[in-house]
Amino acid sequence: MDEINISIGEQIRSIRQAKGITINYISKKTGFTSSFISQLERGLTKGSISSIQKIANELDIKISSLFYNIEEEDHKAPSISITRKDNRRTINYPDEKTIDYLLSERKGNLEVFYTEIKQGGESGEYYSHDSEKECIIVLKGQMEISVDESKYVLNAGDTINFCSQSPHAWKNAGEDTLEVIWIITHPNY
Repeated sequence: MDEINISIGEQIRSIRQAKGITINYISKKTGFTSSFISQLERGLTKGSISSIQKIANELDIKISSLFYNIEEEDHKAPSISITRKDNRRTINYPDEKTIDYLLSERKGNLEVFYTEIKQGGESGEYYSHDSEKECIIVLKGQMEISVDESKYVLNAGDTINFCSQSPHAWKNAGEDTLEVIWIITHPNY
């Protein structure tokens, strides 16, 4: 199994144990088997983006914190932030078809990503999170996104805005790499 999956699994296990949460509890809350969660924590299996999101929700953490190898912190981001192209943090997802480039500070209530999704890349099943709003701007390619029970096809130049708490799933519906800007706002704590 590759390094990213082991790292994500180790992070999940570490956070779960630090919070005193059992695998059994996560299993009951997410609907995943205890065996799957254990294998994910040990890096023996890959989780989809939606499965990792469900586990992150139950651990009360942002999914992005699992990919940064950072602790969740409770302080505001600086009022001005510049991210140079060569200094972007990257998130390589377990599906090996999706890469996020973080364009904003990791802390605060706004996350902005430039995302590349290879042909066949997808989130997996529906997921939701505690963020307030999401805005997706398609730069190149074709994206199919489902929000609640509705399905939308977006092409280059199209934008969609929706409540992050609504169940949603997405995939690259085209033959080329899909490029999008993803903006997520988080509640003020």
